[in-house]
Amino acid sequence: MDEMPPFIDIEARKRQPTLWFEDGNVILTTNLSIFRVHRGLLSMNSPVFADMLTLPQPEASEDILEGLPMVEISDDDDSFTHLLHYFYVPRYYYRGSEASFDKISGLLRMSTKYQIDDLREEVINHLALAYPATLEKYKEAVDPNTKFPLFPPFPGQHFAVVALARQTDALILLPAALWRSSCESSQIIDDGVVGLNGTTHRLPPKDLASCLRIKLKAVKSYINAETSLPSLLKESDCDRIERRDAQARVFPCRGLAASSVCLHFSQDIVRDDLDVLKHMDAFDVWGALVCDACREVTGSTIHVLRTHWWNKIPEWLSLPPWKVE
Repeated sequence: MDEMPPFIDIEARKRQPTLWFEDGNVILTTNLSIFRVHRGLLSMNSPVFADMLTLPQPEASEDILEGLPMVEISDDDDSFTHLLHYFYVPRYYYRGSEASFDKISGLLRMSTKYQIDDLREEVINHLALAYPATLEKYKEAVDPNTKFPLFPPFPGQHFAVVALARQTDALILLPAALWRSSCESSQIIDDGVVGLNGTTHRLPPKDLASCLRIKLKAVKSYINAETSLPSLLKESDCDRIERRDAQARVFPCRGLAASSVCLHFSQDIVRDDLDVLKHMDAFDVWGALVCDACREVTGSTIHVLRTHWWNKIPEWLSLPPWKVE
């Protein structure tokens, strides 16, 4: 449970100079800051503000500051400040630009609470660049050469996005965020990750259990696929079939593939941080050794397998099916 922020007397709270307007007609205050802003602007952008700011004004002196009505805001100071900046600063946030995770997450929380639907949709679509709903977009997202106009990656990022998606009911982000979380090592999933600012990012207990469960399914599917792929190679597809005599044929590609798989699993344990949608460790070795035809056929089979796994992710996580627009 989050700790209650310490109480700071009104006079000691910081007046935000860029959000203090002499012609403002309402004062809003978080636990740390005071803002003098415009009732009409807030009401125009949010039905929640419209209802909040049209309620009968209290007469108690403690709810008046400098002759203006004062409204206490219970939201996180940084998140609420980001929202007000979004209202007042042109292009403070837009999907095509890089922004900090603090800004993006704050705006998603605030747009959800204050029913600013256009902003909420824009932020979710922005986050979906890294946590998409299609396998093709996912491959692009995990490609190290891809540069997204999002936020700089940070330790614990996937766990933080899971928590944010839960808080804001952004369910469309959850399958990919939980899948990417499951590709961390079991120890990291269990212990959490200390971020750059010292915050420890952890999955909620229910999501932690889901991650470990889907990791187990992925490992089983991966081992089954890797050990089965050589046997799926067909002589009719191979460019290297050699006829020795009427009774014997040499099928070198299948032999290379099978021996490589045996060697791989006899020497290496399955990586605990493996993303099977990105890597097939044994095939990544023997795929370069076989003929072009066998490699192409196997690549097509792997694509079919990965498409099947991708489509099953929401079910494995007990989430609604992918929603692809």
